Amino acid sequence: MGILPFAVGQLDSNITIQTSEDKALGKSTFRFDFNKKEFVTDVMGNVIKTTNAEEMLEQVVEKILHDRRYKNLIYPNYYGNEIGFILEQDDPLEIVECELKRVYTEALIYHPLIQRVDNFSFHNEGDKIFCEFVIYGVDGSTIKKTEELNYVNIL
Repeated sequence: MGILPFAVGQLDSNITIQTSEDKALGKSTFRFDFNKKEFVTDVMGNVIKTTNAEEMLEQVVEKILHDRRYKNLIYPNYYGNEIGFILEQDDPLEIVECELKRVYTEALIYHPLIQRVDNFSFHNEGDKIFCEFVIYGVDGSTIKKTEELNYVNIL
C-alpha cells in the first residue's frame, strides 16, 4: 500500500489546486467612499459589498494610496506609500517624477490583485504635479489613475 489513499489510476484528473492568488480573486470587499471617508451603506444602514473585480481593484488601489507606509503597525512594512516623503524633499522636478514612479509602483505591486503598474506620464501646472498611470489587475481589468500632488521646489 502506498502513501496515497487511492491507486494512481483512480485519481480524478479534474482536481485543481487553489493558490493564494486564486483565493484573493474570489473574495469580496466592502465599498468605501474615500471622499466622505465612510463605508457605503444601503437604505437600511448595511454596508454594501462588491465582488466586481474592477471595483475591488479600485478599492485596493485607493486604500493603498491613502495609507502612509510605516504609519500603522498593523500593516506589514511593504504596505502603503511614501509619496509624502518624496514631496517633502528639495529635489528638482525631474528627480521627483522619477521617484514618484518608483514609489507608486512599489506601493501597489505587492498586492495579489495587481499584476503591474505602467504607462506613467507627468505634467505640471504651477505648484501641482499630475501623475497619470495604469494599474493592471491579474484578472485582466485595468484602472487609469490620475493623482494631483502639491509640489513646490524650494531651490
